Amino acid sequence: MSILLIVLIITSCQDEERFYPDPQIEFVTDANYVSGDTVLLLGDTVTIGIHAISQSDKALTHLHYFITNDSEVTRIDTGIHIDELYYSKIVVKNVYETETWSFYVRDRDGRQSDTISITFTKGTESIYGNIRTIDNLTFGAQNNAVIGSFFSFESNGIFDLQEAYQNQEKINLLYFYDFIDGDENTISSPGANIDESVYGSTYGTTQWDIKNTTRFIYQEDILPEEFDQCQNDSLILFNTFEFITGKRKSKNLTADDIYSFVTEDGNRGLFKVNEVIGTDEGEITITIKMQE
Repeated sequence: MSILLIVLIITSCQDEERFYPDPQIEFVTDANYVSGDTVLLLGDTVTIGIHAISQSDKALTHLHYFITNDSEVTRIDTGIHIDELYYSKIVVKNVYETETWSFYVRDRDGRQSDTISITFTKGTESIYGNIRTIDNLTFGAQNNAVIGSFFSFESNGIFDLQEAYQNQEKINLLYFYDFIDGDENTISSPGANIDESVYGSTYGTTQWDIKNTTRFIYQEDILPEEFDQCQNDSLILFNTFEFITGKRKSKNLTADDIYSFVTEDGNRGLFKVNEVIGTDEGEITITIKMQE
């Protein structure tokens, strides 16, 4: 009888030792952060701060957030491995009347925190912003001996390979013809996974120390006429996306294809393909419309 009692006591203690509460999560309330529901004008920028901590002997391994724009939901998962998390997210008010950002974390054993949310409502005095248009911008493919393959939003100019290597911090877009994966005419950025064979091993992007990343989403529902008539950033805002959800390449490009893009610095815009000529010695001409 006494042996059984000892076994029960030991088992009970072990069970208690294995119980841990769920992780905790909260909004950061410092002066530089927004932590409660807020009315914003279109294009206003605010920062959300998240503080989360594991309450167990297991690290936090999962940050999940989802954005509800009116009735449309976008979900984003981020892998982490940390006991305590501080996370900042810059939010630019979009075109929707309301957008709700919701966050939770999980630890390695699957314990999930509460979900915390913040809602931004579009102010009634909102107006659309001006855009910058770059008409008929021509890139040369990687073996084009006349026209460079690299473009900088800052410099508003095309660079050849050696010039781009010397100005890595400025390059946002590049063009090449892909024979390896069947992507053919491709506009991408230095931060994409571009094979060394495309630009070579001397000045090619595989040798760069600074690799700016731009991401893309194909916009099959935008008509070329709509793009051409766009005079403010309304079309851009209606078709933009969270940077992390975009693709690293816009590929198999043909005339009248339209893509939205977002740079890692938060610059947003659209481009339309005007003309494609040739393969690795060829060229592509596009028009870009982006927020000022």
